[in-house]
Amino acid sequence: MGSLPAHMERMRSHPDIAGEVLRLEYTAMSLNPNAKLYGRKTLLELFDPTRPRDRACLEAFARELDMPWALYHVRRLFLLSEDGRRRPVKRSTERVDLGRPHQFARRLMSISERHGVDVDVEHDPVFGRARAWVRPRAEGWPMAEELFATAPARVINKQDKNFEKSWDALLSGTAAQLPLA
Repeated sequence: MGSLPAHMERMRSHPDIAGEVLRLEYTAMSLNPNAKLYGRKTLLELFDPTRPRDRACLEAFARELDMPWALYHVRRLFLLSEDGRRRPVKRSTERVDLGRPHQFARRLMSISERHGVDVDVEHDPVFGRARAWVRPRAEGWPMAEELFATAPARVINKQDKNFEKSWDALLSGTAAQLPLA
């Protein structure tokens, strides 16, 4: 954090690069709200729209977001080893659809309302991100987390090895039978 002022000055000197970095953080945080670059604050929170040089960076960020967006199905598994230690988190990210951010936000809210599903839908009306938590993160391990999230369509489909088997085992209550090696 000691180099943050110098980093911010470099970004202000190169607003197009700053816009790209802001998009990268925003995309990461769309899929995982804990993916902030600077701990407790997002990079976006560090820019002041009333300052001309910051405004240039924020305008570059808005241009970066002007692209096709995707709706992603994101799942995470927080598993324990046989001796009770936390294992690395297993992940699955799958692109479900392409479209525009506000279209997806309305769609997520409409589906949850229409079906009477108690899903926590978060929406950022300024930049467009939306998240619908199907299975929020619990407090203790092992646990599963599942959400649908919108983000710029730059995230590739990715799934860790044996994810589906581990997912099914944890949700069926047979996680103790998982091969954890």
